[in-house]
Amino acid sequence: MMKDKTELARVARLAKLALLPEEEDATLAEMSGILAVAQGICDADLTGYDCTCEAETSELREDVVAPSLSAEALLSSAAENRDGYFCGPTG
Repeated sequence: MMKDKTELARVARLAKLALLPEEEDATLAEMSGILAVAQGICDADLTGYDCTCEAETSELREDVVAPSLSAEALLSSAAENRDGYFCGPTG
């Protein structure tokens, strides 16, 4: 569980999140809940389970080239594209 607002501030800084002071209590509670679930997973008793066994796999289908949209058709739906690539928000 997350201990206090100091630890929350450190995690927020590492995640590049800007928390408003009025968001801190709710975020601290949410993060504590998430970490409690994760701790429960870590604490699961796996005695008797072979976690390293390899599952049997069925035969995979052969790759087949099929008709597809052209790059121009795909890029025509983009809000912005440059040099054959989709452009997205930066920063």
